[in-house]
Amino acid sequence: MLYNGYMAFDSTALPEPGQAEELFISFGNTLEYERGEPVDAVPDITSLLAWLRERRLISGRGLAVEAAHLRRDPDETTRRVERFHHLRKLLHGIAAEVTENGHPTTDQLRDLNHILRHGLHYHQIERDPDGTRYTFAQVGDRLDQARATIASSLAQFLADDAPSRLRVCANPGCRYLFVDRSPTGRRRWCDMRTCGNQAKVARHRARARDQLNKTPASVS
Repeated sequence: MLYNGYMAFDSTALPEPGQAEELFISFGNTLEYERGEPVDAVPDITSLLAWLRERRLISGRGLAVEAAHLRRDPDETTRRVERFHHLRKLLHGIAAEVTENGHPTTDQLRDLNHILRHGLHYHQIERDPDGTRYTFAQVGDRLDQARATIASSLAQFLADDAPSRLRVCANPGCRYLFVDRSPTGRRRWCDMRTCGNQAKVARHRARARDQLNKTPASVS
């Protein structure tokens, strides 16, 4: 409890600190948990392309081209979705490792660099066969570039921010990724009013059960 000059108030009722909109956090949380059960917001190529378009990681024209191409190649479609799901699994793994030990593992950084390398692109000028026009365009795979952009947002966070502030919500039924922007840097839950309150209720019930079990049975 804190004192505001007039009356005490409960600091846990204060609004949660605003969360920065890091791209890797947004993508990591496309896998949510409801009562511990996974709910995937991007389970297929249609929802994945829509998510990428909404965040301007792919253009409208690029989305149409990729969708048309992938409709003709189901195996490639499966591979593409699996690559993004692999990145998301890596994001969750790094967040869990940082939460537990303060830093990612060497293998995790190697995997992150591998994804970044796949997103390399460059610009190139080409002359048409008849020599009357020139075309200047970006060369590279659109989806690999989008995937690398998500990975680079995590890499930049690790390099420029406070990596130890990356968290996985301590509520096992939630496991939301977040960045702890609180002044003390000691938050355990993504939201104190929901997950934090659930944890408090659970602890209270556990203490009550323990107390009940310790109470000697009355003798008749």
